[in-house]
Amino acid sequence: MRFRRRPGVGPSRATATVMTAIAATAAVTLLAACSSSGSSGSSSSSPPATSTTSSAPAAAAQTSIGVDLTYNDTAFWAAYINYETQYAAQLHIKLIGPLLAAANASLQNTQIEDLVNEGAKAIIVNPETATSLGPAITYAANHHVQLISVDTIVGVGKVYMVVRASNVLYGLDACAYISSKVKSGYVLDLEGDLTSSNGADRTNAFNACMAANDPSVHILKDPTVWTESTAVSDAQTAVNAYGSSLKAIYSQWSSPDTGILPLLKSKNLTGKVLLVSDDGVPFEMCDIGNGSLDASQSQPANLYAYWALKYALDAANGVKLAAGQPGGGAPALQIVSYAGDQNLGDPIVAPFVTKAAQTFTITPVDGQPGTVTTTPVSDAQLWGNVYGAAHGGVCSASAS
Repeated sequence: MRFRRRPGVGPSRATATVMTAIAATAAVTLLAACSSSGSSGSSSSSPPATSTTSSAPAAAAQTSIGVDLTYNDTAFWAAYINYETQYAAQLHIKLIGPLLAAANASLQNTQIEDLVNEGAKAIIVNPETATSLGPAITYAANHHVQLISVDTIVGVGKVYMVVRASNVLYGLDACAYISSKVKSGYVLDLEGDLTSSNGADRTNAFNACMAANDPSVHILKDPTVWTESTAVSDAQTAVNAYGSSLKAIYSQWSSPDTGILPLLKSKNLTGKVLLVSDDGVPFEMCDIGNGSLDASQSQPANLYAYWALKYALDAANGVKLAAGQPGGGAPALQIVSYAGDQNLGDPIVAPFVTKAAQTFTITPVDGQPGTVTTTPVSDAQLWGNVYGAAHGGVCSASAS
């Protein structure tokens, strides 16, 4: 999925700066980088611990890197901006932005043109959609500037790198957990937007894995287009229709949890119907800790920020990269495809979080490993725990 998106505070013009987002999260003290455990038996490479000072001379040359995001008003993107700011200082990068497009694709294209004109040597962008950046990519290429896409595959031109968690592993990890515990009845899959690469990857991987590992379970496939009210309504329909025969729910993003968990509690189904979700936001860390949520994929804000900056520097310096070379957050760089376009990607291995560390062995699909190792929710380096600790604790309303 594109991370839990909700309406922004309104579009900013190209002169907007990161100050609004930083002010909202100025209290965040970012700890070390990502969890030491990844999913599917691999560990994500960790960036160095953040620091407020640099070991290099103050006069060291800085590289200007532009940043354009769709939103800044979720815990994830607020954390991402803080990580990006601190890593930029370490890497001697002068950030221009981030500018905020607020779901306005036309504005985002204009903002990227402005970043090029302001002297950005490379630009990090979280695209509004996989196919909305065509004009910006063309304009930037004509000025010898390349783009790094964060969290979204690009299907409308060439970018230098796609920095995005492997959403195939998201679906496989959810399947590994559920198939290890459920052997009959019904499992509800609250699918994201199937026209998006994130929603399609999670859904296809989950379905293929469940068919290979849990063929006796009936999958209820409910597309939601990332609409929280639709997801909660579909969950209620399934609970009412199947009762105790409903064994598990896979919610492909976190926000429906806030409606599903009270629903299960009202039906006396807490702990009886498994709930697995995706994102790794603070309230998920809280819910996993108290046992009401079984597992969540932690979309790693720290790795997104660090590796996007590193690849931006590579792009600015003319470094040539190719599939098969070691990745930053994945074992190897890969070619990722969407809408007929192919781009180089670093499919980050994101931590799969459960209350205590567990290992699952499954029949592998999609060429992925057959072993899934989880990260315990107590791991203080998970971004949701870092952000929660800086906002009164993961169970605090201020961390939501």
